[in-house]
Amino acid sequence: MYARLSSNMIRISALVIVFVLSACGEKATTEKISEGVIEYKATPVNPKSSMSMMFPDKMTVKFRKNYTLAELDAGVGAMHIAFLSDPNKKTFTNMVSFLDKKAAVLDSSAIRLRNYYLPDYTVTETKETKKIAGYNCQKAILKFADKSPDMEVWYTHDLQVSSPNWSNAFYKIDGVLMDYSLRKFGLELHFTAQSVARAQIDSTVFTVPAEYKMISEEELDQSLQGFF
Repeated sequence: MYARLSSNMIRISALVIVFVLSACGEKATTEKISEGVIEYKATPVNPKSSMSMMFPDKMTVKFRKNYTLAELDAGVGAMHIAFLSDPNKKTFTNMVSFLDKKAAVLDSSAIRLRNYYLPDYTVTETKETKKIAGYNCQKAILKFADKSPDMEVWYTHDLQVSSPNWSNAFYKIDGVLMDYSLRKFGLELHFTAQSVARAQIDSTVFTVPAEYKMISEEELDQSLQGFF
């Protein structure tokens, strides 16, 4: 009898431990943080591209006080690409390190010209939800005025970043993108968030390093032609 009770107690204790650990894990992954790091898996939209092996396979986004810095390594690590969004100056900076280091700053007008490259669209919210990287996400459908095929995106309101897409093609969506596709510098990639972690991000992360030479966006585009 005592053996049976002991065995039952062990099983109950194990279930309680599993429940507590699961609850703690769920709380940790859905924490509404305003400073941290999001890791995304990156895959080519067209995996049959002859240069797909040169494409990045992940992206890291650091965020703090509504600033964001997205970083990718392409060309099997030969090229480092970074995108800095400054919500106070309303600027978007492209940085590329390949042989040398170059950066181009876009102001509000240039952002609308360069980064709002999608045809005009309306956002249709759906009732579909799912968890991505532990966060509650909603599905939205982009319907284009020129009758281009609809586009599906998933985003979350559970991260404290204000107007996170003001400087990119999804400026009409007020939520942190967790599953979406984006095009830049000849790269067309699909991103899916894999993890979100609280982290202390130094403010200097959101400045352009002194060793970067400032050039125009057109010059930066030309310097990358033919790489991908």
